[in-house]
Parts: sequence; C-alpha cells; structure tokens
Amino acid sequence: MLNVTVPEDLDYSGIFDDIFANYTDGHRLKRVKTSNMGSMFRLTYSVTMKTGANEKAMIDEIRCRNGNLEVSVADIEGEEAGL
Repeated sequence: MLNVTVPEDLDYSGIFDDIFANYTDGHRLKRVKTSNMGSMFRLTYSVTMKTGANEKAMIDEIRCRNGNLEVSVADIEGEEAGL
C-alpha cells in the first residue's frame, strides 16, 4: 500500500501514472481522504512493485510531484502474515 499526501489544489487524477509505469506492475487508487481540515488529500494506492524496482527512487519522484509532502509505503501482505 502506498499513501501519498497532496495539496487540495493538485489534480491528482493520473498525476503519478508515469511514475507507477516505471516502478510497478500495477496500481489502483483505493481511497481518497481529506486531511488537515480539507486542505490536503491523502491518496491510498494498492501497488505491485516490479521485481528489482527501487522503492526509494519511486518515493523520491513522488515527493517531487507532491511538493515534498508525506509519502508512506506499507507491505500489507507482510503485516497480515505476521498477525
């Protein structure tokens, strides 16, 4: 799972598609939630990383696009396996 915070004035539709094409085999926007009293959106994507893809490089490219706001990656499958 990938969570990305973007400012409310950024049109987030497809904004990261080219980045996802480079680093993932697939992605899907799962949730959009307002935060910071509506001045930001928190986007939650389900992503499947390409084998050998550089996660840090992907995060750095996303940060350049979202104004260096919060980006987080979580291995949900791995977390569930540990429960």
